[in-house]
Amino acid sequence: MRAHKIHYFFMLVFCSMLCLDGLAQGAGKGAYIQAENLRKSKRYQEAIAKYDEAINLEPNNYRYFFSRGKCYYAMKDFDQALVSFEESVEYNKENVFAYTLIAKIYRRKEDLPNAVYYYDLAFKNEKDPKRKVGYKMEAVKLLLSQGKTEEAQSHLAEVKRVVPDNLNILYFDAKISNQNGDYANAKSNMEVATAKLEGQPAANAAKYWYEYGYALNKLDDYQGAQKAWEKAYFGRYKRLIDRERSKNSPAYFYRMAVSYYLVGAYNQSKEQIDKALELQSNFSAAYLLMGKMAKKQGDFTSAIDHYTSAANFENDPAKKTKLQTMLASLQLDAGDYQGALNTSNNVLSAQPGNPRVLYTKALSQFQLGMYDSSISTLESLLSASSDNRNKAKYQFIIGLAAKNTDIEKAKNAFRAAMYGPYKPAAKNELDKLMGKEG
Repeated sequence: MRAHKIHYFFMLVFCSMLCLDGLAQGAGKGAYIQAENLRKSKRYQEAIAKYDEAINLEPNNYRYFFSRGKCYYAMKDFDQALVSFEESVEYNKENVFAYTLIAKIYRRKEDLPNAVYYYDLAFKNEKDPKRKVGYKMEAVKLLLSQGKTEEAQSHLAEVKRVVPDNLNILYFDAKISNQNGDYANAKSNMEVATAKLEGQPAANAAKYWYEYGYALNKLDDYQGAQKAWEKAYFGRYKRLIDRERSKNSPAYFYRMAVSYYLVGAYNQSKEQIDKALELQSNFSAAYLLMGKMAKKQGDFTSAIDHYTSAANFENDPAKKTKLQTMLASLQLDAGDYQGALNTSNNVLSAQPGNPRVLYTKALSQFQLGMYDSSISTLESLLSASSDNRNKAKYQFIIGLAAKNTDIEKAKNAFRAAMYGPYKPAAKNELDKLMGKEG
């Protein structure tokens, strides 16, 4: 017990000697300690007087200048604080905290280039990787606020060499890349970032998915963009996504396609249609427009395929019937008489008395050699028509069909067809049937 007390006594003496030795180090140390206590008590003016005393006794100690600067900073005397911090780094080039406070003062003064410069010095002299990133990101944000995206990106490249998979850095690199049109780099950054978002709240992850979707959208990967944006549809990103979607929606690309189509720029129109269909593969109007282009270019086979797709994808019954009516007429013009007949029958199942479709059906039957069926269809048209010109047309076709089945019926039909533009040909056909010269 006695030995233990003696040991304790000698340890106490030894520690006291160390403390006294520490206090004795540096001529200004005593004044500095008093100044620190005053600063912590917020007696800033008294503290500054003591820091000045310490500096006079020991003018090359960077800590005295730095602490005096903190007093001025707390008093919002930023000019004097700046002088003290700058003197501090003159004596210690690695005083990172002085650099950050200088940067903050220049930021307050809206001298952003100097703020960036000192944040960069803090980054270069900081040993802790996490703090290094923080300082550099402050510089990047300031550069972005000035629209200096290229300079910001060079700073990001520098910090990425320190922490290549930091989410914040990846995000800003992608954001800047998207602004500069380097969508491939933005995509690359966000592929790494989004793979690390497991467990992140959806609202926090939204900004990463937004930039990813934006890059994909600009790279024409519209489906990928939509999937990414589904995960970004929170808060302020809703408005941004809606704006981009309005500019890159199927309807938007379709309207672009129509503009090119109207001036005969079919290749450009097709490019826009492809974009619309990539976003919505069942976009009926886009297929119809492709069908019209193919028809104008004489490609009836493709035109029929596109009209068929347009009709199949249309959900509105009235519009679907209209498209099928157009398809039947196109098939007839293209010589696809069986196709025209089948399509006509589909329409007539919904609209039994449609005169335009009944006429297409009658012509298809006639071309297929279904003469009696053609006559029957035309007679139903005759009974419902009050227009003499149309009646003459129907009678003329009945006459042509009946020549193969019933000569007397044909004669009567040609007599009834002698009206308007059909009269010369109807008379010629009747004369031939009567045994006269045509």
